[in-house]
Amino acid sequence: MAEAGAEEFAQFGAAALDAFQALFEETEHLDHRGNDAHARELLGDLLIDLMHYAQHRGLEFNDILAQAHGHHLSESNSPDVYAIGSTVQLDGPAADEAILLGHPTRGSVTGLLVPNDGPTEYYVHFLGQTHNQKVIAADLTPAPPFPATTTTQGLINDPLHAEELLIQTMRRIGQADIQGLRPHQDDLNDQRALLDALVAWNDMEKHNVTDLLLAEVAPHLSTDAQQPAPDKPLSPAQLAAQAFPTPLAEGLTDQLPAPQNTSEHRPATPAARRPGPGR
Repeated sequence: MAEAGAEEFAQFGAAALDAFQALFEETEHLDHRGNDAHARELLGDLLIDLMHYAQHRGLEFNDILAQAHGHHLSESNSPDVYAIGSTVQLDGPAADEAILLGHPTRGSVTGLLVPNDGPTEYYVHFLGQTHNQKVIAADLTPAPPFPATTTTQGLINDPLHAEELLIQTMRRIGQADIQGLRPHQDDLNDQRALLDALVAWNDMEKHNVTDLLLAEVAPHLSTDAQQPAPDKPLSPAQLAAQAFPTPLAEGLTDQLPAPQNTSEHRPATPAARRPGPGR
C-alpha cells in the first residue's frame, strides 16, 4: 500500500464499505458508490461501530482519528504537513538543546498526529534512537536531502535505509572480528561509505555517530564462536560484545589451582582474566 495513490486508497475504502454493507440485509438497497446520501449513511454507521470497537478495546478513538487525519493529509501531498518519509531538522531551542546534549538534530518523519485542538505533532526518527520522538510542528523545519550513497547493495538515498544497512554491516564486521576472520571487503567499503554519508548529513563527529549505533550492534555480537587467549588483548568488537566498559578495579586476576605436591613448592601464579559480560 505504500506505493499506492489517492485513487487506489479510495478504492480500498470503497471495498471496506462493500464488506460492511454486506453484513446487513436492510442496507442492500444502498448505493454508496453512486449516491452521496447513501455513502454518508454507511460511512456514519461504520464509524459508529468502529467507535464501539475502540471503546471495547480500551483505545482512544479521537487519537486514532487524529493520527488517521494526519496520514490522510500526508498521502494527499498536503502543503500543510510534512509527508511521511520526508527529512526534517529541529529548529530553535529544541535544536540548541539537542546540540548541547550531543544528539542528532536531523531525522525522518515516520508518522503524524493532527488533533482538533493544538499543534500538529510529528513522530521523527533520529539517528541511533530505538523509539521515534514526538516533536511539534513549530520545532521543525525541512532538512537537506540525504546524499545519494553508492554501496554494494545499490544506491541509498534515505537516512533510515542507510542507518539500517550500516548497522547490519557493522554487525557482520564485528562478528568476523570476534571469530578471528577478515571482514568481507564489500562490508568494509559499505561501512566507510554509509558512515561518511550519515556523518555528513547529520553534521556530527564520526565517533559520535559510531557511539550512537554501537547500542544496536553490540547486543547482536557473540563471543561463543572463538575466545582469545587469556593474555591476548581484546579487539574493539570483542569489547563491544562484552558490554564494556567494565571497571578495571573489579577483579582483574584470579588464582589458578594450587600445584600438586612436588619437590618444589612454588606459589600459584596469578593469571589475568577477562571481565565477564556486564549483563
